Amino acid sequence: MNDSTLKWGLLAPAFLIAAVVLIYPIAQSFWYSLHDWNLSQSPELGPFVGFENYLRLLTADPEFWESARVSAVFSFFSVTVTITLAMALAVLLQGGSRLEVGVRSILVLAFSMSPALVGISWRFLLSPEFGAADALIKWAVPAWRNVPILADETTAMIALVLVDAWHWVPYFMLVFIGAMASLPQETIEAAQVDGARRGRIFFGIVLPQLKSVLGIAILLKTIFSIKMLEQVITMTKGGPGTSTATVPFRVYETAFRWYDFGYAAAMAYFLAFVMLILAFVYSHFVLREKR
Repeated sequence: MNDSTLKWGLLAPAFLIAAVVLIYPIAQSFWYSLHDWNLSQSPELGPFVGFENYLRLLTADPEFWESARVSAVFSFFSVTVTITLAMALAVLLQGGSRLEVGVRSILVLAFSMSPALVGISWRFLLSPEFGAADALIKWAVPAWRNVPILADETTAMIALVLVDAWHWVPYFMLVFIGAMASLPQETIEAAQVDGARRGRIFFGIVLPQLKSVLGIAILLKTIFSIKMLEQVITMTKGGPGTSTATVPFRVYETAFRWYDFGYAAAMAYFLAFVMLILAFVYSHFVLREKR
């Protein structure tokens, strides 16, 4: 057996597994998106309609575009809050003292929780009847004492953004700490000798050198925010009204509440197309850094 045959023979099991668990489901769901299939009406695959589901999505479904607006608002604020807090904590906790290591270890516990568990936990914590976080917030902000946080459109979105940030900040904090540890220390030490303050060193020396890492982190967090579903289901169920109904939640609701699998598949593919564009941008950043 020559090297080429051996190579493909060793890769064959991996290709087979990928075809079974990845390629086949993706192709099947795309085939569903080309059909008018509502499971509540028939268990059999409905009639072929071509790209009619996609045309309906783009031209005749204002609810979908409202969910796209909600996703855009959530993603913007989630990315901004998460990256800002992660960078601030990375600057504060980048040392090697016991206190800094201990605080980092405690913060990482939040990221180790599953997103569904995060949503359920914070739904209880923000409950107006017995939630500890709800009581603390209303003690600190008296104007919110009569506002049920998860039942108000504005506060529900704020809560969703902050909970998502609480979950992701530790991960990006560690990314930034690792990036700052790899920076050359000569320029920083020279600035310290010249009497530059910490803020000046960070914004003038450290942050420009972290530009590529920061760009990749923003892209990754944008992808994670766009596809976020579990916390919406377990915390707000898309409410109040449709104020927190993101595109993934709309896909989930269309498929598993209304059983319109053909249209839900079309929405999922539209979302996948947006994610694919972001993935290409992310790959461009990574490859450019390698070069």
